[in-house]
Amino acid sequence: MMREDLAGIPDGGTLRTTASGLEIIRRRKHEPIDLEGLPRAEQRRMTDKRFGSKFSPHWSLARLTDWIAREIETREWTQGSVQTVDVEFEQPVGVVTGRSTSTIRIMSDGRYVHAFPV
Repeated sequence: MMREDLAGIPDGGTLRTTASGLEIIRRRKHEPIDLEGLPRAEQRRMTDKRFGSKFSPHWSLARLTDWIAREIETREWTQGSVQTVDVEFEQPVGVVTGRSTSTIRIMSDGRYVHAFPV
């Protein structure tokens, strides 16, 4: 699939199927948004539990999908196993409840995988 085709994938749709059969799915609620210039209260509201944590704008959908696929391969996750891992970065990767975070959680239910800032 071409990178530009990722934008057309619906929420919950498969962005990529890995060699092990796990499907990386799209979760729009966590996709990057530019919060710069918004009041602090609005930033908190837009990144709370209801609306979901958000990736920083430099984490494009293509970058995130490529990164998840590499992590799955490195960790040797396979279809059928339920997995969760938190990955720490030196730089911020997103916003949770209005606060910057440097941690991404990857979750697999045995078939589908998605990631979000925590």
